[in-house]
Formats: sequence, C-alpha cells, structure tokens
Amino acid sequence: MRQPAWFLAHGAPFHTLGDNTFSRFWQALPERLHSPPKAILCISAHWTESQLTLAGDTETPMIEHDFYGFPDVLYAIRWSVAGGTQQAPWLRDRLAKAGITVTEKNEHPFDHGVWAPLRRIWPEMTIPLFQLSLVRGWQGEDYLRLGASLSQLRDDGVLIIGSGNLTHNFHDIDFHAAQGDAAEWAATFMQALDKAIATRDPETLANPWLLPGGRHAHPTLEHYWPLLPVIASNPDPVVAMLREWTLGTLCMHSYTS
Repeated sequence: MRQPAWFLAHGAPFHTLGDNTFSRFWQALPERLHSPPKAILCISAHWTESQLTLAGDTETPMIEHDFYGFPDVLYAIRWSVAGGTQQAPWLRDRLAKAGITVTEKNEHPFDHGVWAPLRRIWPEMTIPLFQLSLVRGWQGEDYLRLGASLSQLRDDGVLIIGSGNLTHNFHDIDFHAAQGDAAEWAATFMQALDKAIATRDPETLANPWLLPGGRHAHPTLEHYWPLLPVIASNPDPVVAMLREWTLGTLCMHSYTS
C-alpha cells in the first residue's frame, strides 16, 4: 500500500501542451506505481497561506489559470477531477493522527503547479486530489518536519507530490538556448544541491541560499520548498527520475523518494 513521494518540476505553463520531453515523462509516471493511490496530496509552489491549509473537499474541483501573457490555448484548458468529499474525512483523520494541523479552503482551485503536470499524468483524474499550501514565514526546517510527518500518510496509500522547480529565476530565462543547455551559475547550483540531496544533508537542504549561486537560482524560495517534504518523507535514498534543462536556466530535474 505504501506510495512514493514525487518532486515534479512543472516548468512554464506551456510545457503541459503537445508532445515534448516533459509531457512524455509525466505520461509515463503511472508505470512507476505498484498500486493506485487512495488519494493524492500535492504541494505546489503557487499557493501560500498564513497557516497550513488543505483544499479539495468539494464535489466539483476547479482549476485556475494563474498566469498571464501566455497563448490563449492555455486559458482554454479544462481538466476533469473527481470530487474529494468522500475521501476528505479519512484524509483529515490521517493528517491529524500524523500530528499535522490544517485549516481548510475547500473550494480553492488547483493552480497550474498542480494541473500542468498532473493533467498529463491522469487526463481523467479519478483519484481524489487534495492540495496542501505552503506557509508564509516557514523556513526549510519546517518543511522538512512536515515531510517527516507526511511519511505516515504514504503508508496509508497517499501519493505525495511536490511541484516546483529547482532553479527559478525568470529574469535569466533564455528562449534561444538549446534544449538541455544550462547556464554555468545554474549548473553549479544544481551540482551542489544534488550533493546535498544525495547525502540528505538537512542543514544545507534547509538553507539553499548558502549554496553557490543560491540567491541567483532562487530570488524567492517558493519553487524550492516543495522538494523538502518529498525528501523528508522517506529515509531511503532519493532517486532522480528525470534530469533535464530547458530555456537555459530552468532546471526540470524530478525525483522520487
């Protein structure tokens, strides 16, 4: 019954479209599951609240197009998601037993950090889907503690997904860069971060700005934080499922724990 935890780089909204390296990777992810999850709990870079908040206890889940300046086709996307009302009491009970206190915004729509990759994994989402917010003011240690607590939910059949990017500086995006190329500062940061991931170094993982190029890679840290609960939810080695760069500086590495 134990489910994995995945960190998925969701990239730019247009990566959900068409046939590309990332859409093919997402589409193949169900093959990694030994059994269907009882529920999915996703932590996205694009939802932050003043306290830990849960969404998804609704009969009619919605998605939001929380971006601007992209092609019209992205704003026309709709995604069929199963209602979470039947599974929500069970999930709340499991969170409470794991020592995780949440408030709820049940009608909060799923942002593109959730639906951009997940709609390619499950075009028709029949598994109950819930989203857990980031928390304003939390630091790396808080997200590591959250992940350690979420480990118990994995034993109950909950698939944990963190959705972000391990470099996220849109000021340095290079739309002319060849696929797979990475700027030197971005590659240097990721080499140091990969070492911290491999050694499960909690001090370094909790403080990415201390890594070479850390503040350049992440002027703000919301796209980094979803990695930490994934890593902390399992003491076993973290395994890279995809290593790829796009747009010159955007790291699309994705991991399973």
